[in-house]
Amino acid sequence: MKIFRILTVTFAICLMSAISAMAAFDGLGQLVSSPTFAEAVALYKNGKFEPSAMILQDLAENMRGLSPEVSGIVFVMASRAAENAGNARAYESWGMATARFARAGMSWNEVRKNLDQQLEMARLGAAGPAAVGAGQAPGFAGPAVSLPPEAGRMATAWELFGLKNYIRPSTGLRREKTADQIWNNMGDAGQGAITVIPYSEGVWGPNISGTSTPPIVKTTEVPRNHSSAAAAATIAAAKDSTSSKPALSETYRDAARLAWSYFQRNYQPSTGLYNGLDLYSITTVWEIGSSLAALNAAYELELINGDEFKQRAGLMMQTLSSMDLYNNELPNKLYFAESARMVGEDQKPTSSGIGWVGPDVARLLLWLKKTATLHPEFKSTVEKIFKRMRTEKLVTNGLIYSMNVYAGKEILTVVNGFGYGSYAAECLKPWGFNAWASSDYRKTLGYKNMLGVKVPFDKSAKALLSSKPFVLTLMEFGKSDNEQDKLIRRIYEVQEARYKKTKTITSASDGRLDRAPWFATSAIIAEKGEKTWQCISPYSEKPIKLFWSSTAMAFGWDALYNTAYTRMLIENLYPLKEQGKGFYAGKYETEGTNKALTLETNALILEAAMYRKMSGTITPTSNKNRK
Repeated sequence: MKIFRILTVTFAICLMSAISAMAAFDGLGQLVSSPTFAEAVALYKNGKFEPSAMILQDLAENMRGLSPEVSGIVFVMASRAAENAGNARAYESWGMATARFARAGMSWNEVRKNLDQQLEMARLGAAGPAAVGAGQAPGFAGPAVSLPPEAGRMATAWELFGLKNYIRPSTGLRREKTADQIWNNMGDAGQGAITVIPYSEGVWGPNISGTSTPPIVKTTEVPRNHSSAAAAATIAAAKDSTSSKPALSETYRDAARLAWSYFQRNYQPSTGLYNGLDLYSITTVWEIGSSLAALNAAYELELINGDEFKQRAGLMMQTLSSMDLYNNELPNKLYFAESARMVGEDQKPTSSGIGWVGPDVARLLLWLKKTATLHPEFKSTVEKIFKRMRTEKLVTNGLIYSMNVYAGKEILTVVNGFGYGSYAAECLKPWGFNAWASSDYRKTLGYKNMLGVKVPFDKSAKALLSSKPFVLTLMEFGKSDNEQDKLIRRIYEVQEARYKKTKTITSASDGRLDRAPWFATSAIIAEKGEKTWQCISPYSEKPIKLFWSSTAMAFGWDALYNTAYTRMLIENLYPLKEQGKGFYAGKYETEGTNKALTLETNALILEAAMYRKMSGTITPTSNKNRK
């Protein structure tokens, strides 16, 4: 009796668990009963992976009544179909899937195991001990019993797509087609009608001789006009691409495609933000600004169409309009990309924040303004984002500030000087800020004769001279042959001179490393002009032997000057990449590659390509205000 009670309780627990688990798959029956879903699976079965992927993605986005888990599963199927076609859209579908699962508080691995378990339980119910006839020994089952239609249909699709052991899309997918190309190819193949084998309505899995009648073969016309939003947008993009625009070299075009793959792979569709480091969901405010620059570049370079730009930019704007700010003042230093929650120094969520960085906020504000200039439909949203920030602490008496928090105390630090100070001041001009004190670098400007070049540098304590703020200044505000532009040219020239003398390629920058201490600046000049060509990290008391040349700066200098040396930089650093992931950060002088895969590297490469494509001007903001 006791054993019976234990078995009863155990059965009840299992039953409740099953019911609870199945509740997570609301809308599954509705999905698999849909003729559109049947069409998508039939196309997949017949090897028509690209149209199958398009239909599945449209279903996942627009079919009502699906739980996040079910819509996520359909996105996974779309990703699987696109992957089999070699289409890079697989990464976008995969990102949408992971966002749906995250909304349900689950991962793909959990959902996959959960549904597989439910389907296995259904299979056992159909042909296992529960179906054994009276007097028969367990294991000798009679004919399979009828299942609810959705169980057999889902099981067929589950097996056909190979989802039981599916982990994620493979890397290196590059091929993309527009919607009209896909459907035209269907017509070119001479298959106006294809064979559709319907799901088994009453038998689990593959048809077994003697257990059911063979499936009925039907034919269905392949629709000539799929009116999904994705298809319509892509067709529009194809039409737009016929407009005359300046030609871009094949090197830059290919580089831009690869750099954009980083953003496809690291997109967080729940927020519209992007991972700052490959598959690591933390981002800085500077990187949010860079990702907005990359998004504009992707549109200008025709890597995405207008509808996709609006969808991605709109979601990012929505996040920026609602995410928490440090002390309700300005964006926190760090955020989780998938949730837009503030990150603390311990890399954990925080409700209070850890301060803000003046140049980071300035870069974000610049690219919000540029986006509103290029796409006026975002003007009101951008104004809303700006108005919720309390900028009175950002610029005071002509000086830009950053806020740091130490031991619970706020400490304001000044941002000025030749480099990031002057760059940040330029970024804030379009918003009406007059950061004259931060932009006036002359009071701290020094010169050092190096390799026949009179190199300008900031004499302030701990100031480091490198390339990035100067490359960004010229690309984003234009060249005007003013004093600052001439000084920047010398920063480029000394790196070229170093190569001519030592044969050491040099495109110095700051950024992430693929090894400890994980972040450093390859400084042309350091320690008030006392040291040259050193790698300096804020996490090391002494210079480190990891001086590296930046892939992004190679593209940046080449976009600006296009000299024999910059072309040689591209030739040497272009191979530092991984298909489907993006470009590596750069190359160490000692040996080896800096294999950090970062948002910043790939964003700046896209920006350089946009600068080259737009003939030397990215947007018409505030260049006339430069002195």
